Amino acid sequence: MRKPNLSNIKQAKVLVPAKDLATLEAELAEQEDHLEDTVLRLSDYLSAVEMVIKQTFDHRVWVKAEIRNLSSKGGHYYFELAEKDGDGKVVASCRGNLWRFKAARVLAKFERATGMPLERDLTVLLKVSAGFHAQYGFSITIEDIDPSYTLGDLARQYAEMVDRLTGEGLLHLNQQLPAPFDIEHVLVIAPEKAAGLGDFQADADRLASTGACQFHYHNSTFQGNHAPAEIRQAIVSAQQQFYDTYQRLPDLLVIIRGGGAVGDLAYLNDYELAALVAEQLFLSGWHRS
Repeated sequence: MRKPNLSNIKQAKVLVPAKDLATLEAELAEQEDHLEDTVLRLSDYLSAVEMVIKQTFDHRVWVKAEIRNLSSKGGHYYFELAEKDGDGKVVASCRGNLWRFKAARVLAKFERATGMPLERDLTVLLKVSAGFHAQYGFSITIEDIDPSYTLGDLARQYAEMVDRLTGEGLLHLNQQLPAPFDIEHVLVIAPEKAAGLGDFQADADRLASTGACQFHYHNSTFQGNHAPAEIRQAIVSAQQQFYDTYQRLPDLLVIIRGGGAVGDLAYLNDYELAALVAEQLFLSGWHRS
């Protein structure tokens, strides 16, 4: 097929973006017939889009979004951001960039205020500016992050979890379970090599040496957004292993959180984890200051 002859096609006039969207739409409508018969190079067209975005969105705004993914390279941080509806369906998404010359200050402020690192699945309030590149597409540049918003969102999620547990009669359910007549077997879930686990074992070993009871240890990660699922899996697997051996469930479950920032506890505010513990096992908390 022969290439079309483009020599007689007029080059399109690039519109200067209007100050408001309504005016811009009116100007584009006036040029619609002319543009239909115009052939532009992709780079020219995308450059025009870049100019429109740059001139129309040349200010910074606060935007709330969920971090779907986060990576870093050379001191720069690259975000995949999204908004979800009430059913958890993604209704908007884009890339975000936090450049090195601002990253250290912004991230340090966030971690200092929240007690946790910035990670995926957190909902954040970002101060951003819009940008478009003919080769890399649309993205937003992150200028700042408001840690107080994330703290408020975590508090809201915790309150919703407590309300749900209360409404389903689970919040105080394990307090109603009968205490075992004699504690012979204790199931322990803790982070591997955690300082708290070492302290616990020092006392538990002395008790076990007398033959009074046995302790069965299983490890799980307690930090990061994947912690609740891993703890749930550790509990279920440990229960199953114990049942296969003794044909019954253990007398007591001890969950030990190791060291770390207080903010890391936010990841454990998980409904499925709380419901599992409340419904199936008598829970004992242990802490040494």
